[in-house]
Amino acid sequence: ITEEGWTYEPDQRHAELIIRELGLEEAKGSVTTGEGEKAWLVEDEDQALEPGEARKFRGVAARANYLALDRADIQYATKEVCRGMANPSRRDMRKLRRLGRYLVENPRVISRFQYQAEEEELSGYTDSDWAGCHRTRKSTSGGMVMFGNHAFKSWTTQQVIALSSGEAEYYSMVKGGSMGLGIEAMAGDLGMSFGVHVKTDASAANGIASRKGLGKVRHIDVSQLWLQDRVSKGDIVIEKMSTKDNTSDTLTKHVDQTVKTRFNARMLKVISCH
Repeated sequence: ITEEGWTYEPDQRHAELIIRELGLEEAKGSVTTGEGEKAWLVEDEDQALEPGEARKFRGVAARANYLALDRADIQYATKEVCRGMANPSRRDMRKLRRLGRYLVENPRVISRFQYQAEEEELSGYTDSDWAGCHRTRKSTSGGMVMFGNHAFKSWTTQQVIALSSGEAEYYSMVKGGSMGLGIEAMAGDLGMSFGVHVKTDASAANGIASRKGLGKVRHIDVSQLWLQDRVSKGDIVIEKMSTKDNTSDTLTKHVDQTVKTRFNARMLKVISCH
């Protein structure tokens, strides 16, 4: 706790152990957490790891998954690594080592929560990478809930096979609305009251959420339509934003250094400590 506010740092010991267990103490660091999936499509990398290597992979990946709970900058890369938990391959180990090299470059991350004026809304930023997985064609949804300048919750999930980018973005908005309402309910127990705003750069998803019923997209699961009801009642406000301002795409795909730095600075108010 400081005069300017609060600072929060995950236990950097986990990053140090990941680096050591992968033998990367003297390795060159990486400024990004990974590459697009097409870069990994090499046939010989489908070969399964030996039992000893597989145990090592699972142990290090599990530690990265634990660290990612408090470090949004590695959540997407960690999710991609953990997809190989059941039958790890050489490709999965390569992804894990790339994540390790990012931790060599950024072993510590401190987030700042500076004192701010009282806010009247909770903002959920959502994004989706439609059919981003080249094997399953599942879409990755990512997002972050913020209260003013403070990031309270972030996530990255890969569960849905969507038939269009608009549908994928809508599912991501449903997740963002759910997270926002959950935090709003918890804040209500503390005597705080504010509205929930879900922000997206997808016009099609905005249209689906803002109307009643399925319309032409009858294949959308009816269980996802509760968002329309909450929007019509005013419990959730949908806001359109420009793509360049929606930095939650960092939680749906690997991005370059420029986008990564903007995400860390704007969404997490991060101070990186080397």
